Amino acid sequence: MKKLLLLACLLPSFMSNFAQTTLKSSSIVSLRFAEEVKSNSNAANVVVANDVKVGDKIIISAGTPVQTQVTGTKRRGCGRAGVLNVAFVSTRATDGTLVNLMGGSISREGKNKKGLAIGLGVGLGVFAWPFLACLAVKGGEAVIPEGTLTTNVLTANEVTIK
Repeated sequence: MKKLLLLACLLPSFMSNFAQTTLKSSSIVSLRFAEEVKSNSNAANVVVANDVKVGDKIIISAGTPVQTQVTGTKRRGCGRAGVLNVAFVSTRATDGTLVNLMGGSISREGKNKKGLAIGLGVGLGVFAWPFLACLAVKGGEAVIPEGTLTTNVLTANEVTIK
């Protein structure tokens, strides 16, 4: 009888070790840029800003790196500005499971200086080859500053961890 009572008392604690926790699809994940990103960058250093929890269990830890896809164009002549787009692809759960991300990207555009370029081209075109001066004027570079937070990112798949 004592063994049966002991087993009944210990069974719930053993079962909790084997319990699984599921993070549902479309759960919100907050992200933070760990360094500044410019329109001529090939990569963005982005991390999870806050722990993602289900109940008291942490599924994705704060500081976990995020896989990103950076597309952008460098600033060009004739006053055209640089353009930057960062899409968030995936991160990892605490047990190493891949967590795909969806629905969040950040886009920035630098300062457009087309008016200045055209004005210089026309004004200096009298003295130099016409419109050659407009090629020397470049638009502003697109920048996402360090510490920028985004909360419009969701998980794309269900994640079950032990």
